[in-house]
Amino acid sequence: MTIDVHPSVGDEALLREAIASLKANRIDPKSLYVTPHQADLWRQVSLKHSPIYGNLEFARIYRDAFNQVLDRFQPGKILLVGLGCGTGAKEAELYSSLKSRGRAALFSAIDVSRDLVMESVQKLIGAGAEHRRSLVCDLAQSAFLGEWLDEQDCDLPRLITFFGLVPNFAPSMISRIFRAVLRPSDVLLVSAHLAPVRQESKEELGAAMASVLPQYNNPETLAWLTAGLEHWNLADRVDVPEMTIGQVEGIPAFLAQARWKTSLPFEKWGHPFSPQIGGPLRLFYSLRYTPPLFEDLLRREGFDFDLLAITSCRQEAIWSVRRGTGAMFQPPPT
Repeated sequence: MTIDVHPSVGDEALLREAIASLKANRIDPKSLYVTPHQADLWRQVSLKHSPIYGNLEFARIYRDAFNQVLDRFQPGKILLVGLGCGTGAKEAELYSSLKSRGRAALFSAIDVSRDLVMESVQKLIGAGAEHRRSLVCDLAQSAFLGEWLDEQDCDLPRLITFFGLVPNFAPSMISRIFRAVLRPSDVLLVSAHLAPVRQESKEELGAAMASVLPQYNNPETLAWLTAGLEHWNLADRVDVPEMTIGQVEGIPAFLAQARWKTSLPFEKWGHPFSPQIGGPLRLFYSLRYTPPLFEDLLRREGFDFDLLAITSCRQEAIWSVRRGTGAMFQPPPT
């Protein structure tokens, strides 16, 4: 099993980004996932609070999306890429759908956490997928991804998944990642957590965000965030993390922050830092689009897309995204 490690997650790169982040009063999001303990805490958050584990409709929309997209591929092997693979659970279900159609897949996992990449690869190999190489990298440093993917098997049609990550990247970063990985013939399956509105009014959007807040403002999420502070040895310098509702680049978002307890300067990694007492240290954000907001982003950035499935509660939807090839699917009824 070959796992490539990109310099973007090397010690020097991580240190540079950590210093720049802390100077900007935020912690680098990668630091929330990099250790085995943090990866395990993230799994606990997902298992307890992700609606997909408690609402059968969330699993249904993935099956519906898989059925639609797989019918559009010609017979033969597919390069299946888990971009930001996490545990690989959804990629394993997608591969199961491929296998049930008598299709073969070469699988590659890509994530910032080596532990999660290994878990995904083992899961897909155990299910019968072929594997040659996977990659540990910082998805935010996306310029190299297209070249790395081409090295795997440039002749295979590519089906790329991007599940659960849209909330964790600013809109400008999402468009850069998509442009980096997509060839005109590729299909990208993208899921997005949504603010459950039926009208785009400000009042309804605010109420929808408040209704979803408990999925983020809970002991498991706060323990995961606290582990990030402990990883940076900052837990004693800030108050308990708090979750609020705000915006990132104009998109509604849940924002986690911890306030500095002191303004005493300190040194870390050989650099001086001067916090402001009561000032916020940003730990995490999670965006909540509505379908029109997400589709406006895709349209503005020049991508073709089709809405494949959406839950009746309107908290999650899945799109197919392509680069410059026109519409492929009919949107599902809403």
